[in-house]
Amino acid sequence: MSDRAERRVITTDDVELRVVGEGKEPKKIVGYAARFNKDSEDMGFIERIAPGAFAKALDKSDVRALKNHDPNLILGRTANQTLALLENKIGLKFEVEPPDTATGRDTLAEVKRGDITGASFAFTVAEGGDSWTEKNGRYLRTITEVDQLFDVGPVTYPAYPDTAVAARSLEAFKAEQDTEPEPEPEPEPETEPDATPDPVRTMTRAEAGAMLDAAKDEASQQLRREVLRDIAR
Repeated sequence: MSDRAERRVITTDDVELRVVGEGKEPKKIVGYAARFNKDSEDMGFIERIAPGAFAKALDKSDVRALKNHDPNLILGRTANQTLALLENKIGLKFEVEPPDTATGRDTLAEVKRGDITGASFAFTVAEGGDSWTEKNGRYLRTITEVDQLFDVGPVTYPAYPDTAVAARSLEAFKAEQDTEPEPEPEPEPETEPDATPDPVRTMTRAEAGAMLDAAKDEASQQLRREVLRDIAR
């Protein structure tokens, strides 16, 4: 099994583990290995599985039904159609027909009597197949794509889930949050040039007189030049 494999156990209410088949019909164990959009127990974070998360894994995984995740206690297998897996709107449903062995007979009897009420599954998450959010110091992991599904099946004790792989994913998320660049400050708005006109300067009487004299003198000079031109002709 991959070193990225994780295991999850779901509670009695979610499993609905039962034995079906009457009389000479083959006895089958039916239940749910996972429920969609349901918060897990607090594992240092909360986890949810999104609808459709198992779709690709079911197409490529040869899944075993194991009792207590023990490869020596095999109950069925998808490759030989003694284990059927179905992803519906509720979650991942499994239906296994145990063999006529001590393990198979014992497990059927234990589930039927209610001695075994839990179920578990082992899986890996696809690259980019989970996302994290944080609110008020509470971290939520959403699994959107399972890469490999290794096994499903009944468990005697709901063991504390293996969270080592998820913890590494969470640490990576936290590191990303810490290294996000500070937002660049918004540029200050450009200031409009001062549109206030310069104050009107009042001309003094002396300045006005001098300007008038200069104008008269210029007019006289112009008249003198015109007279001289006429005489020259």
